[in-house]
Parts: sequence; C-alpha cells; structure tokens
Amino acid sequence: MKLLLELNETDIGLSENESFTLPYKLRKAARAIIFNEKGEIALLYVSKDNYHKLPGGGFEVGEDVTSALKREALEEVGSHIDIADEVGMTIEYRNQESCLQISYCFLAKVVGEIGEPNFDSGEIADGFQPLWVSIDEAVSLLTNDKPEIYTGKFIQKRDLTLLKEAKRIAKVS
Repeated sequence: MKLLLELNETDIGLSENESFTLPYKLRKAARAIIFNEKGEIALLYVSKDNYHKLPGGGFEVGEDVTSALKREALEEVGSHIDIADEVGMTIEYRNQESCLQISYCFLAKVVGEIGEPNFDSGEIADGFQPLWVSIDEAVSLLTNDKPEIYTGKFIQKRDLTLLKEAKRIAKVS
C-alpha cells in the first residue's frame, strides 16, 4: 500500500522541532471512503469537538485490516461494505499520546440497506453523527474545520489527505 503522509506535531503547528518520543505504542487502524448508491460518502461529525472524520478505527485483537474495516463500517455507518480499492496509508507520530498510528485506507461501497450505527460509549460521549455528503463537500467540511483538540488536528490532516487521494483514484467530482 502506498504511503501518502507521515504526520508529526510540526505538521499540525504544535512544535517547531521534529521530535520522536519513545517508546511509542503502536496502533493500527482501518479507514474507508464508503460510497452509497447516490455516490455520496459516509462522514462522521464529532459534535463535542466540532470536526469531521472518516469512518474507521483501530484493529481489535486477532483482526486483520479487512475484518477491522468491515466491523468499523457496520459500527459507525450501519452498513456492510465491499472493499473496492486501496487508497493508501498514513503514519502519525502522536507524541503527547506516545502513539504511533498507522492507518490503512480503502475505497468501499455499501452493500444492502444502511442501518443505524452502533457507537461505543466514547463515540456517543463525543457526539458522533453520521452524514452522507459528496466527496467535494467532505473535502470542504474538513478544510474548514478548526479542531482545537490534539487528536482532531491529526485527524483533519490525515483524512483530508485520504479524501484527496480517493477523489483522484475514483475520479469523482
């Protein structure tokens, strides 16, 4: 899978010097640009912190990237998916969390009916709300977001990079 972005605190304006604290806890995550039958994509609005993100999340014990992605799509979007193509991967060095996160992103499409998400308690507390928007609207929303929390700053840069690459690959306008 093609590496699209390596992101650290200098890239989000929090530090002038690249520094990498060790040891990092490794977190692998699967993400997707999920298209419905109208050509819209799934996006999550995090109302507590006023930013948007792509569906996806960390691998659970024993999961591979495909099973993690399918589980996350069902939990966060309420849909089964078919994975169509690779978008790319990102690496985030989150020093404040001592976390090295690798995200693998794919293009996917909804299979069957879209049901209700099954958010976990943290996602409910953060006010996750699913949206279906055009890919251009998703890029615009993320571009105009002004996340104030540490994690949100990483998510914004990561997901904008993934959306732009997905748009290029899918040739969607």
